[in-house]
Amino acid sequence: MDERTSGWRAVLAALWVRARPVLVALGGLVGTYLDDLLMVAAGVCFVRGAGYLGGRPAALLTAGVCLLAYAVVIARARKAGDRR
Repeated sequence: MDERTSGWRAVLAALWVRARPVLVALGGLVGTYLDDLLMVAAGVCFVRGAGYLGGRPAALLTAGVCLLAYAVVIARARKAGDRR
């Protein structure tokens, strides 16, 4: 190894020491809310598809159903969290 390679390794090692705790915290946060994000994304896909197939009334109806389903899931999750 020459001097340039070892210098970059030292810089990357120092950067990793500072970035690792942030990445671990970010991973935990994303892991906590990933299922919620996937459910919202699925709702968006359903609403968009209904809009293409049935127009605006179908899209609004689908959005209402998706919001209701999401509210039920959140309520059940909170209720299950209270039992622990």
